[in-house]
Amino acid sequence: MNHRSKNYLFWILPILLGIAAFLISRLDTAELLEMRLIDARFKMRGPISIEGTPFQVIVVDDQTFDALNRKWPFDGLLYAHLIDNLNRAGARLIVFDIEFTEQNRQHPEQDSLFAEAVKTAGNVILAGKIAYTYSDRLEESFAVQVPPIKILRETGVPWGLVNEINDPDDFTRRSLLFLSTGDSLKPSLDIEILRAMNGYPLSETMRFENQQCLFGDIAIPLYDEQSFLINYYGPAGTFPSISLSSALDDSTFDLDPSLDSDYMERFISGKQSIDEHNIQNPFKAKVILIGASAEELHDNKNTSFYSQDITPRRMPGVEVHAHALQTILDRSFITRIPPLAALIINILIIYVIFLLITLLKSFKGLLASGVSIAIGLLVIFFAFSHWNLWVDMASPLIAIVLAYPSVAIYNYFQERREKACIRGMFSHYVPERVVKEIIAKPELLHLGGEKRRLTVMFSDIEGFTHLSDSLSPEKLVIMLNEYMTDMTEIIQREGGIIDKYEGDLIMAEFGAPVPSTDHAEGACRAALKMQGLYRTKNGQLRDEDGRKLKTRIGINTGEVIVGNMGSKALFDYTVLGDAVNVCSRLEYANKLFKTGIIISEECKKELPDHYVTRLLGNLTIKGRGKAVRIYELIAEGAEELTAEKLDMLARYSDGWSYLQDEKWEEAITCFEEALKLIPGDEPSRLCLERIERNRADWDGSFSLDEL
Repeated sequence: MNHRSKNYLFWILPILLGIAAFLISRLDTAELLEMRLIDARFKMRGPISIEGTPFQVIVVDDQTFDALNRKWPFDGLLYAHLIDNLNRAGARLIVFDIEFTEQNRQHPEQDSLFAEAVKTAGNVILAGKIAYTYSDRLEESFAVQVPPIKILRETGVPWGLVNEINDPDDFTRRSLLFLSTGDSLKPSLDIEILRAMNGYPLSETMRFENQQCLFGDIAIPLYDEQSFLINYYGPAGTFPSISLSSALDDSTFDLDPSLDSDYMERFISGKQSIDEHNIQNPFKAKVILIGASAEELHDNKNTSFYSQDITPRRMPGVEVHAHALQTILDRSFITRIPPLAALIINILIIYVIFLLITLLKSFKGLLASGVSIAIGLLVIFFAFSHWNLWVDMASPLIAIVLAYPSVAIYNYFQERREKACIRGMFSHYVPERVVKEIIAKPELLHLGGEKRRLTVMFSDIEGFTHLSDSLSPEKLVIMLNEYMTDMTEIIQREGGIIDKYEGDLIMAEFGAPVPSTDHAEGACRAALKMQGLYRTKNGQLRDEDGRKLKTRIGINTGEVIVGNMGSKALFDYTVLGDAVNVCSRLEYANKLFKTGIIISEECKKELPDHYVTRLLGNLTIKGRGKAVRIYELIAEGAEELTAEKLDMLARYSDGWSYLQDEKWEEAITCFEEALKLIPGDEPSRLCLERIERNRADWDGSFSLDEL
């Protein structure tokens, strides 16, 4: 190669590599990396003061459920009282990030009282949604408005959309401005709040110019066609919240005696002066944002500050609205550089690396280019923290990888091949019959969910934390891989699919994506085989203290939402719903009863009679009004058990019969006899303990709070 051709390559190759890096950065995986890197910049920048904010958050939290002792959803009478309290305390606006889309058919008068309170107040804003319907016969989905119920709409109350717009990693970094419904645009809840705060008339509409959404005198830079980037002011709790129960608590509203303090009396107009106590009124002249924070209500979001918390917790959706609105009011918008600028930066970086490595010796060139890269990263962070300028980092980092010598490039592609190998390995965790069914019916994988009755399984290793501490990382990985492989093969053979792995936990479903009629039995068969396998293999799998592995399994049958959840670019096939949450608690309840497999009554109802189970009692779950009747799954047939075990189960069953008839002495005798037959039987011991401790009031219930 002559000198001229070398010169040519020196100048043209950085351009080609810069373009290649830019194109690679537009792939989904690299874009996800970019999102994580912007999260890192938020955490490095740290929280920003919100002093003087016009927003006050009220949340439906755990305290609310404890204080009210009511089931969700709450009735309209409660919200009517809330509106009255807040307005008497001087609220400017009252905004509900709670959807009132279903009528109270049992007590319609409560909806009427709620509507009357909304109309009288005149400063309430409600939430609604756009629902998308999918059909095999339609090429595209169509949107349907899901507004507040008719009696509320008839009051003339404004309402806005609370549809979520999440990134592929299920993080909320953007706020929706509108959605299209036919030929019109329906504004988001945030836009309706801005309308009310600025006094804009209903005729004021959004306009779009130069990648901006113009609304009145507000110009909002667009990230995409319908959203903008939220400049988070800090982690969850940056906007202090007040429990809904406290906002209801006045002299006329009774809470649980331990929490009833008539909190609102000090702020209600015409009552005792709050200045006497040097207490600031948190509601006066404020925009009150009302939403949910209790985990069981499923409105908590992953945000850019999520992992920074000392105890990481997700941000309530209602607080996300506060951050988005504060971003608009402060005009503290984040602006991402245009694609052309990112391409130019790539090319410049590669030219610098080429020059340094060419002009200096190998090590010095490597060191100098490393220093240059570090300086560049500091400049990128400074631009974000001081000017709210989002300079792409994934694209320059890819450019750096492509610019280094062939060994670095080789390592880069080697890493890519390893990741592809991992993806291929996990593809084996889907049963072959399911793969064939999906190929035959690709509509099973459409984005969205459907309600279906199926069976969910949660499984983990008892004492895994201690086990992981006692093993070296290498041995732990080998042991865990073998365990996961064995468990997965059993689940697949019995018709289940793996939903996810989290450490030692396995979540699986039976009856999806291909419906089946024996999903409950399939899950139970799998659970028994999983337990049986490790009764035979425990000679091989032990920790360094010589202890055997024990698997805890919970199984529940019920209605769930099943389907592909996420975005059109990246989604997971999973299940959601109360039945899933209950199942996770059943797995954990094994710790209380020292059992291996716990199933719900709904699951037991679908099992053939030959399965051997025994009643454990009623499990109370925090935040859930109705207790779950649970059973221990013991064997597929009585012939698998010893005579001694069968005798113990018979005495145990007799004990429960006497217990339910409140024949305490007879029940005690039965449970004592069961323990004599099999000493250490924890369910028998627990029943004896409860009877002897509080026989008059015990109703056969247990709580996970006891652990």
